[in-house]
Amino acid sequence: MSQNIITKNQFHLLYDLTEDYVFFMKKDGDSFIYEYVNKKAEEIFLKCPTGKRMEHCLDEFHYKTILFHYNRACKIKHSIFYQDNHFLHNETIVNETTVIPIFYGEEVYILATTREVTRTKEMQEATYILESYRKGVNDAALVAMTNEVGIIEMVNKLFEETSQFNKSELIGKSFRMINSHFHEEDFFEKMWETIQKGETWRGQIRNRTKYGSFFWVDAHIIPITNEQGVIEKYLTIQFDNTEKKRIMSELRNIERSFKLITDYSNDLIAITDAEGYLLYSSPGHETILKYDKEELFGTYYLNLIVDSSIKILDAEEFFSSGEQNKFRTELSLKTKDGSTIWTDTSITTVENIVDDQKEKWFVFVSREITDKRALEDQLKYMAFHDSLTGLPNRRLFQDDFPAVLSSVSSEYPSIGLLYIDGDNFKEINDQFGHEVGDQFLMHFAEKLQESVNSQYKVYRIGGDEFVIVIDQVKDYIDSISPTIERIVQSIQHTLSKGWVIEEIVFTPTSSIGISMFPNDGVSLDELLDNADQALYAAKKQGKNKYIYTSAVHI
Repeated sequence: MSQNIITKNQFHLLYDLTEDYVFFMKKDGDSFIYEYVNKKAEEIFLKCPTGKRMEHCLDEFHYKTILFHYNRACKIKHSIFYQDNHFLHNETIVNETTVIPIFYGEEVYILATTREVTRTKEMQEATYILESYRKGVNDAALVAMTNEVGIIEMVNKLFEETSQFNKSELIGKSFRMINSHFHEEDFFEKMWETIQKGETWRGQIRNRTKYGSFFWVDAHIIPITNEQGVIEKYLTIQFDNTEKKRIMSELRNIERSFKLITDYSNDLIAITDAEGYLLYSSPGHETILKYDKEELFGTYYLNLIVDSSIKILDAEEFFSSGEQNKFRTELSLKTKDGSTIWTDTSITTVENIVDDQKEKWFVFVSREITDKRALEDQLKYMAFHDSLTGLPNRRLFQDDFPAVLSSVSSEYPSIGLLYIDGDNFKEINDQFGHEVGDQFLMHFAEKLQESVNSQYKVYRIGGDEFVIVIDQVKDYIDSISPTIERIVQSIQHTLSKGWVIEEIVFTPTSSIGISMFPNDGVSLDELLDNADQALYAAKKQGKNKYIYTSAVHI
């Protein structure tokens, strides 16, 4: 791999602390070679995969699945997101993977980040943070004194240690002893022109140690004059900044790698200060949220979050915590055009010491899940609603009932449960077919809702059986309730208006069994069972009848 993209140390510095599996790979013909994997990813492999092709490290099925997605990302030249699974430690793990293709010259690389969605509950630690873990370089000086022609007369201990020359080897010699031949001759000529005029010279010099290695210094050369103003000596003070230059070079490479990665990523990456004002935003804010970078920089980033999502952050007490922490949640973000998107967002607190002052940043890494959220909502709706009529089903009825019970009070001590069955529905199916029968049920459901004016919830619990829950009943006295009576009459009247299906006029009737809480039961099962018994008794009396449970149990 080209050293200019990312080194092994840089990769592990960026990704070894994350809880995700991270793979950095180089395309090789029709396959990929593992360049680096983070410590978390090493758990997957029996042996270190570095330098090996994918097919030599994975089973055939897993290899072909991953290869398909990697090649797809390379083909469209854009990051992709996919789900798959693998078998690890006797457990099937479901993964979510983001694949980022990176094109560098003629080489193609893949950065893949995989999250275990079946086991991970905590927010994923953001993996795109530029942070320096090192302080400044040693500020102790290398000191040397030369005569007017540059012959060394004195050096301090640090000069010896850094240059690896003994004092006896240096005194009486010139600085050519440590010349690395990195600089052109005119570099030193200009330096001599400056100091011979009595001016202090400052610059960066690369020197060579006794054993051939190099070290950089920030050098100050100060002319020392006698009483007549004649230069007699030169004092050289050098601050070793070899480590600083190495760190800066490494940080530039990390920053460059970070830019390459984020430019090809669909993730929204933002860094704010402790108050929430934006310090950095990734290109995704332009492509997904449609904001220009200039519009966002320095603004209050939390203004992009929908109010209901802000309440989630407040509940976490995240921003008030003085400790380094992280969490993961789903947030809704506002786009420039006023629409919203849903994101899976990881927020990490980063604390640094800058100029002896503690600074706190927040790093937001958001992945859009609008389509996923919509699908989840649709699946949830389908799980709790009847597919034919759109009414809430038995499962939602069971979930809703505890809340209905909480409405009971001294003022409203009763709840009515109406168990409704269409009369002669089987004959309609037999005579006109199931397609007409389905349309009949849809009309029947609409009329039930119309009859209660959407004041009460109507559930379809199976076939042509429906339940209406009447809460806050305060007039159930002597086994009868005027409120319930009015609703039953409304149902009968509304159904009697009928409807037309394929030029066939239907004026249906219904049988209704009524149970009352708490008189006929305190649990849902008791109330349903008693209402069912009352329904059966109503059917025995003929069509369009209703009966209270109390009348059945006389």
